[in-house]
Amino acid sequence: MNKEQILVVDDEVEICLLLSGMLKKLGFQTTYAHSVQDGAKCIQQSKYDLVFLDLNLPDGLGFHLIPKIRKENPDAKVVIISAYDGNIERQRAASEGAHFFIPKPFNKKMIIGALEELHVSYSS
Repeated sequence: MNKEQILVVDDEVEICLLLSGMLKKLGFQTTYAHSVQDGAKCIQQSKYDLVFLDLNLPDGLGFHLIPKIRKENPDAKVVIISAYDGNIERQRAASEGAHFFIPKPFNKKMIIGALEELHVSYSS
């Protein structure tokens, strides 16, 4: 069975480990990056079905990765994970092409809710 590939882009190591661990338990293969630049490298090197993307990264905004994701992985779904979850951020995320927005701090139920909303199959 071919596992879906997920990329997590967040500058907080703990968030990457937590989210990757959750997703692995749900049957996904995960990779993570800690900056826009590292995320862009991952996107160029591999195909991802889903990208969890923080907005505030050390070298720029997560929004800047969305066009690269669209170019390299046009079918990939983008889920924003951010502590900045005001109307402005949510509206920009939608206009930039993000499929879902999860505020931080998040929990497993929120991640599963996003997967279900995006019709991504997982093992329970």
